[in-house]
This record gives sequence, C-alpha cells and structure tokens, in this order.
Amino acid sequence: NMRYGGWLAIVLGLLAVPGCQKKLPTAPSDLTTGVVIYEHANYLGASAHLTRSVTDLKDFKGPCRRTEVVGTTTTVHEEWNDCISSVRVAPGWRVQLYRDDDYKGQSYESRSDVPNLQLVPGSCDHDGLNDCVTSIRIYAPDGLVVSRLSVGGRRNPT
Repeated sequence: NMRYGGWLAIVLGLLAVPGCQKKLPTAPSDLTTGVVIYEHANYLGASAHLTRSVTDLKDFKGPCRRTEVVGTTTTVHEEWNDCISSVRVAPGWRVQLYRDDDYKGQSYESRSDVPNLQLVPGSCDHDGLNDCVTSIRIYAPDGLVVSRLSVGGRRNPT
C-alpha cells in the first residue's frame, strides 16, 4: 500500500530528527567549572556562567532593570545586581554570595546547588538572600579564590 509506506517514511524521518540536534548541557552534572547564577528560583530565567569572583554585579549586564534619575535625566541600567534567585555550583567548587559590593554584608556559602535563595539565612526584603546579592566569591576546587571574571550568559523562557 503506497499510502501506508509514505506515512511510515514521514514518521521515521521525524523520529530521526531529534538525534541530529545538539544537546544543551544540563546542570549540575554537566557543569564542570564555576557557578551558574539564575534570575529566578529553581534555575529558571536568564542565567550567567561565572568562573571568577565578582566584586560588584552592577558592573555586568543582566536581566534586571534599575532606574536612576539624576535631575531631569533618567537612565535605565540592566544588570545582575539584586537579581539572583538560584545558583548551581560545579562539583568541588564553592561559592560565597554577599549582600553588598566588595564581599561585604550578609553572606551565604555553599558547595552545592541552591534552588531558592529565599530559603537561605538572610534578611532581604524578598526573604533570605533572594534578589539582593551584589558580590560573589568563587573558590576553585584547590580552595583558591578565583579573582578574575569570566561571564557568559543565556536567556531561558520562564
């Protein structure tokens, strides 16, 4: 039957397509260095892969907007400051999140993934340290603080 054979070829062709696509890495098992910060809890929203410490997240373009008004001039900043709600940590790595710039203020240290920063100790308006991290210290597996920054990011639909 020609009609049956035609449909069978289409179905088999469609089944073969996903095998040709490149697989995006999933964390944490595929995360081998540094940490990944996420805009929303449970590793959702925009993300950035950090392999170095950051003294002030205001210096890096991110998904959150902050409006600054000076006189009659209004400036909108897109940054990572006060914009992190979850963190993935590569095996053997360690992260310390700070409320203020230059590694000051309340802090939280972790050697594992943190799916919701609302649930960690802290006194931010959004509970815990949710949406109020300004600096991040990253420690490599050898225990040394990694001081230079490398940021890569992507946007995820939420």
